Amino acid sequence: MPLARYLAEEEIEGLVACSCIGNEVSIDLADTRILVSLVDVADVLRLNFDMVQDGPAKPRSWSRRLPAGTGPRDIAARIALDVRTLERELAPLRRRPPTLPDQRRRR
Repeated sequence: MPLARYLAEEEIEGLVACSCIGNEVSIDLADTRILVSLVDVADVLRLNFDMVQDGPAKPRSWSRRLPAGTGPRDIAARIALDVRTLERELAPLRRRPPTLPDQRRRR
């Protein structure tokens, strides 16, 4: 499946590495790793996302459903959309990481 090639064509901002092995896609951004498992269930293709960040964000998991028979280009577009959305959600944490109550008083 040329899924990695299609993901590269999606021009995901901050993409460091992307690999596809079997039914798993690994996406590495500067401080975030996303693992996507593709699961074929009946008439649905389920994308299970697991995210871990080397920063203040807590690990997250979510899933998406696509119709069975969805092609690799459309799968890559859906994965890229979720990665871009996640990047927008993490941007404020990168700009201004949360501080502990003790750190606020010292400033």
